Amino acid sequence: MLKAAQSTDAVGNFIRVANIIANLDIILTEAKNLSLTAKNARVVALRAGDSAFGFKPITNFIDEFSDQTIKTTAEITTLSNQLFTLALAVVRCSNFINHIQKAKNASSNKTLDSLLSSGCDDLIVKSKALEHAIFNLESYFEDIQKQMRSAEYIAVTSRVEASNAGGFSESLQGVSDFIASASKRIKAAVTDNLSEISKLRGVMR
Repeated sequence: MLKAAQSTDAVGNFIRVANIIANLDIILTEAKNLSLTAKNARVVALRAGDSAFGFKPITNFIDEFSDQTIKTTAEITTLSNQLFTLALAVVRCSNFINHIQKAKNASSNKTLDSLLSSGCDDLIVKSKALEHAIFNLESYFEDIQKQMRSAEYIAVTSRVEASNAGGFSESLQGVSDFIASASKRIKAAVTDNLSEISKLRGVMR
């Protein structure tokens, strides 16, 4: 028999999945901004010539990790859409079981026993599928965390190189500051999502 708390958990899980998807928009937006920043920084570094020689490889690194983050986020979005569908299915299945249980309390119709058993089996299948999707999602976010640690290192390195760029130093310092702030916002969104995933896993155990 489905407990009232389990039905509440199903709705809570659905809300957590919705929060994860909302945070994905933040991650993707910041990753795209980083990619654009790399292109702008490359133009400035070319104009600066030899004085920004050390900054040019850094723009390639910015491009690399921003592109990788965009790619990872796109893969996460596909998985999150699946997660959203599964979470909604669990809610609907929980509601169905609750309705059948109420009907059973008011009737002795044996058909309801079969419907209840089928509904409970369906809930187990859908819950396991949701748990599997959550596990996969967690590894993707951990990958982005690693990418942002690289971004923070690049931000520090780029500040050093920017200081040697003469008249272009201020523009390139702005790039370094943006890398640091964007990676911080991405890390915050990822941390929030890993927290939501941890709560999801705890509830589903």
